[in-house]
Amino acid sequence: MRIYQELHDSIESGAFKLGSQLPTENELKIKYAVSRDTVRRALAKLENEGYIIRKAAAGTFIRTRKTDYSLSSHASFSEQMRAMGLVPSSDICSIQISTDFPAEITSQLEVEPTEKIYRICRLRRANGDPMAYEVVYLPQKICPNLHTHILEGTSLYELYENHYGLQMGNISIKIEAETASGESQQILRLANNTPILKVTSLMRLQDGQPLYYVVSEHIGGKYVFTAVLPRKQP
Repeated sequence: MRIYQELHDSIESGAFKLGSQLPTENELKIKYAVSRDTVRRALAKLENEGYIIRKAAAGTFIRTRKTDYSLSSHASFSEQMRAMGLVPSSDICSIQISTDFPAEITSQLEVEPTEKIYRICRLRRANGDPMAYEVVYLPQKICPNLHTHILEGTSLYELYENHYGLQMGNISIKIEAETASGESQQILRLANNTPILKVTSLMRLQDGQPLYYVVSEHIGGKYVFTAVLPRKQP
């Protein structure tokens, strides 16, 4: 318990940086003058509580803290990351303008099948680490020439509000636990059957018109979704 508590306090205080490697079991064994089994039990407790991750043939590392994604009010990915002291960034995987999309997409966006729609695929990162694979659909008529303004790290929310002068209203969100698709496995560098949180969102402008429909696959072990909900009155 003393070994566990000292390591726990060092992690909480920031003495060990997120993602850094802990001393080896043998180094801890010598430092504390205990058996390897005692060290392993202390590390097992830290691992069970989510503070560390042990990788075969690599060592023991401080686990990156989970991102607390609040559902009480809506903020962009970049705003959520900055609020946690993390640096957001994006890799643009592809930008497409087409009319050839499934009926589900045109229905969600409430557009005619002949209207052009943007499909923007991005890898979202925090402090350089992959966090989510995001596919955004939005009508071209709402944000004409949007593709000419998107660069690596561009915030779409800032473009919506500051460049196009759009006033966003309510967003509906659905969260499902799934295994990662083949595309997201490759982009997020996930092993087969890795669990992800699939988040499907529809954002409407203040006048009720759909602005975008987005499907995001978040790395399950990096997120906690929280909400403050009022008691439903009878």
